[in-house]
Amino acid sequence: MKRRSPDSECGPDGPGSARTRILNAAFEVLQEHGYGATQTREIAARAKVSKRDIYSEFGSKDGIFAALIAARAERMRRPAMEPDVASREAFAATLRRVGVAILEQLYDPAVVSMFRLAIASAEDAPELARVMDRNAFQPNGRAMGEMMAGAIKAGVLAGEASALAGRFFALLTGGAHVPILLGIAEPPKPRELARHSAEVADDFLRLHGRG
Repeated sequence: MKRRSPDSECGPDGPGSARTRILNAAFEVLQEHGYGATQTREIAARAKVSKRDIYSEFGSKDGIFAALIAARAERMRRPAMEPDVASREAFAATLRRVGVAILEQLYDPAVVSMFRLAIASAEDAPELARVMDRNAFQPNGRAMGEMMAGAIKAGVLAGEASALAGRFFALLTGGAHVPILLGIAEPPKPRELARHSAEVADDFLRLHGRG
């Protein structure tokens, strides 16, 4: 069965745009050859564009991969960008939304594939992991920290913002991601994600909430 490309459902300029074709072609080539052996000329051929189009749009191979992961990372952090911290109950609802958004993307088959690519390329092409760190881990970590800082300022939480962000993520993911990356477990269903996120929000506020 053909794996779904990261932007196959909707690219930034529409599913048939040159940008989306490039992203989907890049994902296919990465899957087949790994990062080190991926060539922009093959991406261009599959996307039916010129190499000049690729460099104009993305700048480099790193730029293509950065774009692949940046959109998914943005979806993860979107609910954390405008958190409701008016009350403990309102923040609990925010945490539930954030939890579902993170887990939906983290367990998406395309995102799992990108993690596997980064791990497989860690020795020969460590720049792939650095691209993932710059475009996903760091911005998502900042967004989570800012969300926690807002809740602390509002008197909903007690603690240090970045530490609280890390604890929430640890509660949310636990060790579940590793078996999925290894292919020995199936991602949870949407209803299970929602239930787990609600439980994590309640546990987190019991541990770190005020009032």
